[in-house]
Amino acid sequence: MSYPASLIAFAFVKKGIDEGKFVTQMKLQKLVYFAQGVHLAKYHEPLINETFQAWMYGPVIPEIYTNFKLYGSRPITDTAEFTPSPSYTPPLKLSAEALDTINYAWEVLKDFSAMSLSNWTHQPDGPWSKVYIPDAKDTPISNNDIKQYFEKLLIRA
Repeated sequence: MSYPASLIAFAFVKKGIDEGKFVTQMKLQKLVYFAQGVHLAKYHEPLINETFQAWMYGPVIPEIYTNFKLYGSRPITDTAEFTPSPSYTPPLKLSAEALDTINYAWEVLKDFSAMSLSNWTHQPDGPWSKVYIPDAKDTPISNNDIKQYFEKLLIRA
């Protein structure tokens, strides 16, 4: 089962707040991207419903950008400014697999900076670099490319 990206993003924001390891919007995008890749590789199905787009600083889900843009580049220390899009649904019960993926992604990435994660997504062999077009914000990154990349990445881990 896949979920709205905004729900998965909110789960990461909540983890950051609960642990005092606050995320920025950029880091949030990379956490969701990593979780999507891990989930595709491990469970052979997407974690989120939406398709990532290749933006300048890496893979982005526009809805996450819209929901959290009021925070700018500031760490998200509370959700008072959270403005969910019309498609946001209140937290659903996440499957054990989804929770496993979110927890794994958080444990692996929580101590990395947003910029280091952005740099990682720009690696020449990565899904983002295959499709990125400067000044374009709507170029999709296929789940198949993400899955193949993460299958190789997780084998090396």
